[in-house]
Amino acid sequence: MREPNFIVAGAPRCGTTALYAYLSEHPQIFMSKVKELNYFSKDFPNMQKVAFQSDDDYFQSFAEATDEHIGIGEASPFYLFSEVAFDDMYATLPNAKLIVSLRNPVDFIQSYHRLNLSLLRESEDNLQKAWALQGERKLGKSLPKNLREPALLIYGELGKFSKYIEKLFATYPREQIKVILLDDLHADTKAVYEDILVFLEIPSDGRDEFPRVNARFENKSQFMAKLFHPSPRVYQLFMETISFFGTGFMEKVSVVYDKLERLNTKPTQGSEMDAEFRRYLTEYFREDIEKLSALLDRDLSAWLA
Repeated sequence: MREPNFIVAGAPRCGTTALYAYLSEHPQIFMSKVKELNYFSKDFPNMQKVAFQSDDDYFQSFAEATDEHIGIGEASPFYLFSEVAFDDMYATLPNAKLIVSLRNPVDFIQSYHRLNLSLLRESEDNLQKAWALQGERKLGKSLPKNLREPALLIYGELGKFSKYIEKLFATYPREQIKVILLDDLHADTKAVYEDILVFLEIPSDGRDEFPRVNARFENKSQFMAKLFHPSPRVYQLFMETISFFGTGFMEKVSVVYDKLERLNTKPTQGSEMDAEFRRYLTEYFREDIEKLSALLDRDLSAWLA
């Protein structure tokens, strides 16, 4: 039974999809066909695309890896926010290496809010108003009907990256963890990619081209979006139904689902954040950014400009 020896563990909208795409194309790396398995995020059951019943079921996602594959991995951006994922992961895969990608939390909040809108997990299209709803939403009020996991809509908590990194550092040995910044990935993608290969102890494939992946997008059709992103109750029923046919069938359904979903998206430029609100968010996250800077031993003062 093949087991993953590395995991891209988050955060969402911080380059995880790009890393998944680039690493998948390396001839000596095998990535699970389904991105965002979220197996270890057992506190976010509605984020799992395949209903695994055991570790052996999960390992089946890597059964096609061969002896040529030095690296075997998966990418699930919500592991970072899970309260149980890293503990469960360490109990199952203590020798795995973890890659975490982060960005300025203010930019993360803006991008993640847009993502939630496109996935119909957010009903307030104005970020500032959505931010103001956090208090009510913590009490279970004003929640979008298609929202799968309420905890994943509390923007102010999700953007405090230091507490998640601190937990990760307390769970896995530091030498098994690689934290990268989206700023660096955008500035010199090849250098970051090569650095990750060194971390994973995988020879370079000489790759020079790194097209943008998963940039800003919006739905072409809201009707189709509602079909792809139903209410949690409908989603649970759908998952329970296809689970009767086994995990292999569920993976095939998930791959087709993702391809069809992407056909309903188109690039968008997005909109600029209100300058005053941006200053407010920068101050809100200031203490956490400074703490993260110390944890990573990295100057993050540019995020506070």
